[in-house]
Amino acid sequence: MSELRILLTLADPATAPSGNAATNIARFLTLLVIFILVLGVTFYTTKFIARTQQGRVNSTNMEIMETMPVANGKYLQIVRIGGKYVVLAIAKDSITKVTELAEGEYVPSGKPQTGSFGDLIKKFAKPAGDADTDPAAKTDKGEGNGHQ
Repeated sequence: MSELRILLTLADPATAPSGNAATNIARFLTLLVIFILVLGVTFYTTKFIARTQQGRVNSTNMEIMETMPVANGKYLQIVRIGGKYVVLAIAKDSITKVTELAEGEYVPSGKPQTGSFGDLIKKFAKPAGDADTDPAAKTDKGEGNGHQ
């Protein structure tokens, strides 16, 4: 008999409990405010943790200069320790010194990428056809090369 009552309740939505529209809107707005608060707390907690971790990682005596993947989970890294450059083999469970580079053997490939995540997003988000800021987009357009 109780199964029949459940089926009748499911079949007839008028018998199901419901609130008025104002109550439903109030519940929705309450959930929306709680959701926004949780997102805000998560955002600021993440920023705080990143700031404290960055303070621990920054060092003036050690710096990873370059990393090259060799195989899955295995890398070669050039690390500056003090004034010396050392090549390390990094694997899942071990780190092995391969060699130490002589004073003139390491030529930096360029400035290491530093900056915030926002700077990197701005760098990659600029329009592809923006010729004013993208040197690769500046192709021969007949300017000063004799072609009209």
